[in-house]
Amino acid sequence: MTINGIENVLSRVGIQKSRPIYNQIFATFAPCLLFISAGMTFGITGVLLPKLQEDPDFPYDRSYDSWIASISPLAMMLGCLFAGAMSDGLGRKMGQLALVPFFVLGWCIMGFAKDITLMLVGRFITGLCTGSIRPNGMVYIGEVTQPEYRSITLFCPTLAVHIGALISHIVGNYFYWRTSCFIFGLPNILCFLILLFLKESPLWLITKGKTDEGIEAFRLFRGEGEAADKELASVLEKQKEKPVKMTFSEFIHIIFSKGFMKALVTVFLLFSAMQLCGVNMISFYAQDVFKKTFSGEIDPFMLMIVTDCIRVAAAAGVCVFAKFCPRKLTFLTCCFLTTTVLFALVIYLYLQPSGLTWLALLLMVAYVVIASAITSLSWSFVAEIFPGSVRGFGSGLSSGISFILLFVAVKITPGVMTNYGDIVMYGGFATVTLIASVFLCFILPETNGKTLQDIENSLYKKKNQNESNAHQMQNVTV
Repeated sequence: MTINGIENVLSRVGIQKSRPIYNQIFATFAPCLLFISAGMTFGITGVLLPKLQEDPDFPYDRSYDSWIASISPLAMMLGCLFAGAMSDGLGRKMGQLALVPFFVLGWCIMGFAKDITLMLVGRFITGLCTGSIRPNGMVYIGEVTQPEYRSITLFCPTLAVHIGALISHIVGNYFYWRTSCFIFGLPNILCFLILLFLKESPLWLITKGKTDEGIEAFRLFRGEGEAADKELASVLEKQKEKPVKMTFSEFIHIIFSKGFMKALVTVFLLFSAMQLCGVNMISFYAQDVFKKTFSGEIDPFMLMIVTDCIRVAAAAGVCVFAKFCPRKLTFLTCCFLTTTVLFALVIYLYLQPSGLTWLALLLMVAYVVIASAITSLSWSFVAEIFPGSVRGFGSGLSSGISFILLFVAVKITPGVMTNYGDIVMYGGFATVTLIASVFLCFILPETNGKTLQDIENSLYKKKNQNESNAHQMQNVTV
């Protein structure tokens, strides 16, 4: 049978039409393996610090606890800044491939660490890679998946992070901590192997002037059809108005434009609500936080595992229902509910009613569920609201802001709990979340179901039209 004959048979049974979907699935799955390793970077300190304290062969110093936990978020911030340039320069796919060897190296350094210094070096390297994953992985997923599925696939990385944190807590508790570090390097290797067989982002290829290669990649990921043809035509038409190589002055003009600055303020508020609501911080100090909140009445390790499972279930729920729910409305609803639950928890801790531990546990579970949805929803906007020519830079800068806020939260939390108590800590989380939510009511765009080109047009078109009109008026005057 000829090749054309085989293709006709496959087409009749529907395999040919579904092939782009498989490509999109693999293009989402590969970065998610890196996000699983990122989740392990987040979660490992929840079990690593107690393990180091018990290890007679490791020179443990409790005064370094906050640094072992917080040095990774600090490195994540730096990683984001490098990743933006890497994503726009090398490519979305190549940017991820370049991270894998360093990620594996970081885990190996931690596994072989004989003192605090090497442990901090390993944590710094894994944090650097974790920060770099966000702009590279999220943008790659956003650009290769079609609009009706992108509302789901952009939530998968956050789900993967929660799965990674759960795995790190289970493996880290039941395996020797050095063995755990070596196990945590395995997802990176598998990601590398899958990415080798995938194409680069078609939108990135087109913006770099590799139009034929970009169209080929677009067809591979999106297939053919009226919707796909319309989106491709829109991208190609828009690209005619842009130079293949952006000059420095053009780059400065874009990043200081009103649209870009508004997008940056939006993601700052998104990440303020996400990181400073406190739910991500719990991954770093889960057992200590639960022990203090519940005064030893509940096993902190088991509660940590339960909350991990809840976060995974919440993130999976967001993935399932994301296609049907308006993203902006869902995000704001979760923010206000989180604020309400946190204030209720503050009231409980202040009154300390006897025999109502179950109520505190219920509030904690509700807090974890709702705040985990905030995490998933926040990251989904980042890969969409920046213009394609600087999407990597914008995503990297935004991710850097996110990890700065996470670093601050992780670094000061032990001091706040020790000096002021958990009431002040939870009250602070609720207040920041409420303030950010109020501002986001007015500036957060609705992006669900729209193509990236449609989103870019809606956010930046008005300014471009104003500039064009001003230019035309100037010509008429002359």
